[in-house]
Amino acid sequence: MSATVFGVLLGLGALGAAAGALTAPALARRYGPGPMMLAALAVTPLTQLPLLLASPGLAWQITIGLALFLQLACAGAAGTTQRSIRQIVTTAGMQARMQAVSTWLTSGARPVAALLAGALGTWVGVRPALTAGALLLLIPLVVLARSPIRALRQMPDPPADRTSPPAVPSPTRTDDARHERALGGDAS
Repeated sequence: MSATVFGVLLGLGALGAAAGALTAPALARRYGPGPMMLAALAVTPLTQLPLLLASPGLAWQITIGLALFLQLACAGAAGTTQRSIRQIVTTAGMQARMQAVSTWLTSGARPVAALLAGALGTWVGVRPALTAGALLLLIPLVVLARSPIRALRQMPDPPADRTSPPAVPSPTRTDDARHERALGGDAS
């Protein structure tokens, strides 16, 4: 496919991700967060089939674009929901740490996965490497299906200690005086 077609396909994928993220709250309310995430994770490996079967031509390009839209819609919906659950159940003082660890794990795994995928594609060929990647997409589905999250029919309640915001120290007089001095005012 040409660079233009490839760019259009990636744009369709981005629209799918946005659609999934925007519809996630409604889907989670209607079907429950657990079943909705399970369904999204079950559909994701199936979206790889067009890529595995594709041949040159416009029909396959459209099919791959629609599959990418669906795959990233599922990823957007499942990802938005799981992040929301994590934020709800994490105490206020741990929010930043929780998000930093999550971002570090997912962002850190991407370059390693890309390197391994490239090596596998070079070693066994592109289609077998894509097949292995599609099969690896079953792992999150199996993990979630075996966890208590699968039965989650509504968003969890926040922990009891999350009801009041963390104490924020108020500025002292010396802080006010430093501020006044920095602005050229009188500190007394």
